[in-house]
Amino acid sequence: MALLGAAVPAVEGTPTAMAAKKTTKKAKKSTKKAAKKTTKKAKKSTKKSVKKSTKKAKKAKKSTKKKSTKKVAKKTSKKKATKKPVKKVAKKKVVKKTAKKAAPKKTTSKKTAKKVVKKATTKKPVKKVVKKTTTKKPAQKVIKRLTMADKYQPKVKSGTVKVDWGADLTSYLEGYRPEDFITNKSSLPSDVGYDYLDKVDTKKGGTYTTRIQATYSDGSKEVVGSVTFVVPTTDVDKYQPTVHDVALEYGADYSIRKDFITNPAGYFPNDPIFSQFEWTSDRTQFDLQTDSENSFSVREPGTYTVHVKVTYPDESYEDTNKFKITVLPSQAETIKVAPKASSFTVSSSSALEYRDYDLLENTLVDPSFFLTNASALPKGTVVYFNGSLDSTDTLDPGKYESYLTIKFPDGSSYDTDNFIVNVK
Repeated sequence: MALLGAAVPAVEGTPTAMAAKKTTKKAKKSTKKAAKKTTKKAKKSTKKSVKKSTKKAKKAKKSTKKKSTKKVAKKTSKKKATKKPVKKVAKKKVVKKTAKKAAPKKTTSKKTAKKVVKKATTKKPVKKVVKKTTTKKPAQKVIKRLTMADKYQPKVKSGTVKVDWGADLTSYLEGYRPEDFITNKSSLPSDVGYDYLDKVDTKKGGTYTTRIQATYSDGSKEVVGSVTFVVPTTDVDKYQPTVHDVALEYGADYSIRKDFITNPAGYFPNDPIFSQFEWTSDRTQFDLQTDSENSFSVREPGTYTVHVKVTYPDESYEDTNKFKITVLPSQAETIKVAPKASSFTVSSSSALEYRDYDLLENTLVDPSFFLTNASALPKGTVVYFNGSLDSTDTLDPGKYESYLTIKFPDGSSYDTDNFIVNVK
């Protein structure tokens, strides 16, 4: 215990040293803080003094400027004031606007580029053109299916052929058909059709060349060659009949050569206008032919379109140009008479008719007694009763009903209405 009690004071001495150290540290810190505060205050005071001095200097300058030139100071102050907002606005607005404008320009250029590309695209036209101009189908047809015209080649007899005047080149009896000139028919299909492509006038002398066309059963055609025909010269080539329009009286007699043909007498070989050739077999003959279903007749008034067939002594023939014949109305159509009354009284002692031996017909003794306008009847007109009163004898007394027939010189006629004749 004594040992323990002696050691205790030594332990108690140590805390004093520690406390001294702490105090020294605190003193140092406080001195440092105080030094910092003083330096800060000194700096602040120096700054404040500097600021105050600069402010005072500025105020002094301003006051001197204001006093010397107030107007100039005002103008400069206004300029400075305007410059500051201009700079601020310019910086903010210009930057924003240019940025905004630049953005739409980029977008518009992109859009226009897209539109131009869409318009300029040639995809659809290219597809259409390819479809139209494709030659695959025709190529396949030509290769796979040959026509009969490709398979066969008819051969045509060469040289010229003399034909009879007026020969029919399509008749098998004549021997001038196109198939008659094919030399290899045995090696060709039997149903091939042949035609001449060029006209050959066998009724006019000359040399004619015509092509022959072959038509096969599959519808294909080809020109296989040509034939040259020689037609002899005849009277048809030497003469040219001419005609003119004519008007004829109803029922009139006419001569084709004299009335319709205008060529002078003796123009044709053995011209029938002369009596010595009128009925000979080797004369030039003229026949009237109509161009309609109604045949020509001088007893049918109207206008007819006709032509004349001229046959020459060498048996060649031709048709004239068409012309018109007009048959005038008959006398029966233009001259009208009628009974004067519905009844007449006559004497039984006298005859009503007499015999005209020139005309070999009975005719009224006095047509004007019964008819109106009797004086207009042309010479040669015959007027007579029909029925029981048609007699040159005297009549028995009585009452008769009858009518008159008027027959004109041109052959036309008509009957009057009925009327009564009292014979007393």
